[in-house]
Amino acid sequence: MAVHMTRSNEIQGSAAGRLLDMLLPRPSSTFLLRSADAPGSILVVDRAVPPAEGRKAILSTERGLRLATLDSRFDSSRVWGVVTWVIREPS
Repeated sequence: MAVHMTRSNEIQGSAAGRLLDMLLPRPSSTFLLRSADAPGSILVVDRAVPPAEGRKAILSTERGLRLATLDSRFDSSRVWGVVTWVIREPS
C-alpha cells in the first residue's frame, strides 16, 4: 500500500476543519479528556448525547469523574457525558 506523507503545516484548513467537524459536531457540549483508565488516549465526550446501554460514558461519582461502560442498570443522573470518540496515541 502506498503512503503519502504530509507535513502538518501543509494540511489545508478545510481538511482540518472537516476532521474537527467530525470529532466535534457540537463544540459547545463537547470536551476532550484524558483518563487514567485509558492511558495515552484522549476521550471526546459529548454532554448532549443521550446515554445508552453499552456506550462508554463519564460518570460523576463521589470521588470525581470516572470512565465506565454503561450497563442495563445505569443511573442517567450520574452520566456526565457520553464518549463519542477515543483518540489513541500511535503504537
